[in-house]
Amino acid sequence: MSRQYLCAPRSAVALLASAAVLCAVLLLATGPAPAAARGIADVVRNNAAAHGFDLGATTEHPEGASAAAEDLPVGAFGRSLLAKKSPPPPAAKPSPKPSPAPKPSPKPSPSPKPSPAPAPKPSPFPSATAGSTDIAPTNPANSTATDEGPGPADGNPNTPGDGKVGLPSVPDNDPDTYGQWLLKAIGNVVAVHMLQVPGTEKFFFMERPSGRHPDGSTSIAGYYDYQTNKFKNIDYTDSVFCAGHTVTQDGHVLVVGGHIAKSGFGDGLKGVRVFSRKTLTFHRIANMTFPRWYPTATLLPSGMVTIMGGTILPGAGTGKNPIYEIWDPSKPTQLMQRPQSPAMVARTNDIYYPNTYVLPTGHLFMFCNRYGEIMDPMAAKVITGVPNWMAVAKGVFTEYPFTGTSAMLTLKPENNYTPEVVYFGGQFSYGWINTTASRNALRIKITWDEASGNYTFGEGWTAERMPLARVMGDALVLPNGKVVVLNGAVKGLAGDNAAGGAAKANEPALWPVLYDPDAPLGSRMTVLARSNIPRMYHSTVSITTDGSLLVAGCDRCDKFWWTSANISKSPTSFAEYRIEVYRPPMWFNVTAKPNIVSIDEDTWDDEDGVNVMQYGAPFALTYSMFYESDKVTSAVLVAPSSTTHSTNMNQRVVGLQILEHDIATRRLIVAGPPSINIAPPGWYMLFLLNGDVYGQSEWVRLPGDAPRLDSFLETFDVKGNKNHRL
Repeated sequence: MSRQYLCAPRSAVALLASAAVLCAVLLLATGPAPAAARGIADVVRNNAAAHGFDLGATTEHPEGASAAAEDLPVGAFGRSLLAKKSPPPPAAKPSPKPSPAPKPSPKPSPSPKPSPAPAPKPSPFPSATAGSTDIAPTNPANSTATDEGPGPADGNPNTPGDGKVGLPSVPDNDPDTYGQWLLKAIGNVVAVHMLQVPGTEKFFFMERPSGRHPDGSTSIAGYYDYQTNKFKNIDYTDSVFCAGHTVTQDGHVLVVGGHIAKSGFGDGLKGVRVFSRKTLTFHRIANMTFPRWYPTATLLPSGMVTIMGGTILPGAGTGKNPIYEIWDPSKPTQLMQRPQSPAMVARTNDIYYPNTYVLPTGHLFMFCNRYGEIMDPMAAKVITGVPNWMAVAKGVFTEYPFTGTSAMLTLKPENNYTPEVVYFGGQFSYGWINTTASRNALRIKITWDEASGNYTFGEGWTAERMPLARVMGDALVLPNGKVVVLNGAVKGLAGDNAAGGAAKANEPALWPVLYDPDAPLGSRMTVLARSNIPRMYHSTVSITTDGSLLVAGCDRCDKFWWTSANISKSPTSFAEYRIEVYRPPMWFNVTAKPNIVSIDEDTWDDEDGVNVMQYGAPFALTYSMFYESDKVTSAVLVAPSSTTHSTNMNQRVVGLQILEHDIATRRLIVAGPPSINIAPPGWYMLFLLNGDVYGQSEWVRLPGDAPRLDSFLETFDVKGNKNHRL
């Protein structure tokens, strides 16, 4: 029987320093509320500085930093350069063009084509060679070099940055080759934050109060239903803007940190909240010890969640957090504290939205700006530092406001689940509003050496050029392992204008780029079809259950310049409520798609209404294909997205081993992931692939030991308080 589915070793001095910083920061826990916390921030900063920590400038905004900041360590270098006068606009700056008339509906997809046999994978990529016009030289010295300079220029903000800009030209009527954009809906909330709600077709949106909602409401949260194409507002009363978020092991949405009280919404800086996937209600369930603006939340294999980084008030230099916190679902109203490493505190600007990935060892890869380390999050122990990329990308920053984006590539059984991380874009340390962003794609392989009990990094960072410079981009790993890089701008920085309101970036990056990690170095990039809607500061993207990309957001979409034609600016002239779907080329090979027909009912869980895949155990299913000669070549698990500020806090794609495959009956047996570190327990979409082509996914759950939150959350609903505040 089967259940049918619709396809659809630190010194004593260092220890004392850490203790001093911890004591200073603990003042925050007993002091006044964040709105009155600026004096406390000074206490934290002064105590930290006395013990060797640089907590940054003292102004709320980076553009207000004193020129004296140029004497600070490199961790503040980029911020100090921001104090320089903005360069004049380009000589050929055109006047903003009016919005064009609405475009006609996209052309229909072409007729289905027979599926060719999957192309063989290319040979392993060669080493990079100096002198290539498209490949940055690889240098093993990047494992030990220090990056103290401003970059490949003199630090003058008038310097053009990463070369002159030549915008691509790609046909907009060939979806089989370049993909296709579709305007799906108008939302009521700007998707500054977008999370895929596990087990559903819903996407949770959060924003800063924009004041121009299409429905006339003042909601700052809501969800978009991809299946019904409708949007529903969610009542909530404290500020979730600039929060961190992930999903819990049992499939709810966890939101931490946020913003000061503003526009009638309460202070959200310490907030710990849960959006229930079952009741679709949103509750504040706890408070963190420390306020956080721009934190990262990471689901661990244990079901606990680390909450790292962020400042104690909005804005650069307001006091970074040397302490991170851990949320435990077994004690959901209490959080544990751990010290961040001195190096992470000293060598980043503000620890804004650090990029974190759980490695197959269970350790945490953490990288922010241009400093990284691998650490044990429960023991707060650094295992090793990560090489810097000075030799191949001198002066490139990736932390806000120089925002780059990153992704961990697919973990595959064929290479023993060896992780690799890629950074795309960012900005130079001298960058300003008209500086061309970085064109670099920077990649590093992370290998655990059992003999030494430590990590090795091969050649260190390798670099190649993207076809288009990009700051504030997003990187999304497809089920086939390729990465789509989209959103953002070609020039400038993330953030609001110093005068308020307008963008700090120019020339929208309208063209996605497809990155093929298996192609030879120097030939991995393909430009895809453009959108006409700029997605700049505060834009987001998520994978969907059918493998499309849901694209939304941008709440500073006004007062920028552009040179490309056919820009469709936001109808509100400020916040962008339109929701798009981008479908990559392989999505259109409809006759080659493998679709799941049934999954053995022995795996069905009535409580959650989902099939459960056990670790290392067989998992059987049947599938359908259009052509008899076609077959499934691989299967993957894809974690639900949790995206904001160019950071996807829950992105993970894990390949599965095929145990048995009867092509005649289309019965396939795969093995569940070998360990909870390779695929942490939780909800995933199961995709089958025929070469690069994937079909409709089905939700599955990997079992874990963390307690469920359902009964805990029910207490809030029983009280009838939709917006519980502690």
